[in-house]
Amino acid sequence: MNSQALRGLMILVGAFLVLFIVFMILGPPRAEGAPKVDSTFRATYAAGAHSLTSLAAIMFARAVLGLFIDFSRPVTFFQVLGSITDPLIALFEPVTPGFLVPALRPFYAAFGLYFIKLLIFGGILPTFSGWVWVQPILLNLLFRILFALG
Repeated sequence: MNSQALRGLMILVGAFLVLFIVFMILGPPRAEGAPKVDSTFRATYAAGAHSLTSLAAIMFARAVLGLFIDFSRPVTFFQVLGSITDPLIALFEPVTPGFLVPALRPFYAAFGLYFIKLLIFGGILPTFSGWVWVQPILLNLLFRILFALG
């Protein structure tokens, strides 16, 4: 495993640990009106689902921006986004098909992160209260992009 992929693994573990600590202190997110549940298992479950979903969203944002903007610009935002996402792309490099255009590799890594989240934690979406309506819009956009490319 190269050093970039190892950094990607460290980003995954770091995101999980930060969210786990936050959920242990503040409690895991819950639906409106649901009773508060203090559980290490629930905090672990929520931290895993939220960290993978958040990193997949960051990768998706990088992929969409990469279609329109060159990431070699000396803008701080692009440098920070690249320093977060490049190791995650390198983490998925061994399973990325060779015929995939380099501009689409961030999409592949984003979908890989999201599908890992689906396999481990199921089809639930993290409960960002008030943000649940975004999922159908994102899925619609995703299918439109896939059908436009295919």
